[in-house]
Amino acid sequence: MLRFGKEAYQRGKYLDAKEYFRKAVQADPGSSVAWRYYDQAVIFALAEKVEQSSGLLAPGVSTRGVEPSAASSAPPPASLPPRQETGFKIVDDEGC
Repeated sequence: MLRFGKEAYQRGKYLDAKEYFRKAVQADPGSSVAWRYYDQAVIFALAEKVEQSSGLLAPGVSTRGVEPSAASSAPPPASLPPRQETGFKIVDDEGC
């Protein structure tokens, strides 16, 4: 499964690679190599889905094929209110 996943990944077929790596992880849950490839394939597969459907980023707004003159006539984004301090501070970071 790792070999097939690597081949699909190198060809840019991230959704296929993700499935191969998922099967590799299921076969050997302790394999750090399988998990690493699976994680990368998941991220790239998500990016591929976002590229295919730009509505995932901004529903109802197309980000491709916009001419510069049309883009400049769009209203500016609303500004965020100033950030208020809550008193919360991270003491020990567990990591991700």
